[in-house]
Amino acid sequence: MNFRFAQWLILCKLMYMNGANPITVSVATGRATFSDLIAKAKAGVDVIITHHGQPQVVLTAYRPAGKPWRVAVPTDPARLGDLQSPVLEDWQ
Repeated sequence: MNFRFAQWLILCKLMYMNGANPITVSVATGRATFSDLIAKAKAGVDVIITHHGQPQVVLTAYRPAGKPWRVAVPTDPARLGDLQSPVLEDWQ
């Protein structure tokens, strides 16, 4: 059995491609198939890497943070009050 086929066979046994289901891979298997695991993570599958059966690392796709949501101009500034000055009154 050639090495590439063995890698494919291991991945086929471990991976269940359903969007919500992560896959679990040991460190040894992860080292041998790292580029394939990166491809799976980029496709949206979370990869959990275990050491002695205990989860250690989650490999997931990078998702850039979006711009924070803000209203450009409040609809009723009088209702919101002065948002720039700090609140100095005591809480009761």
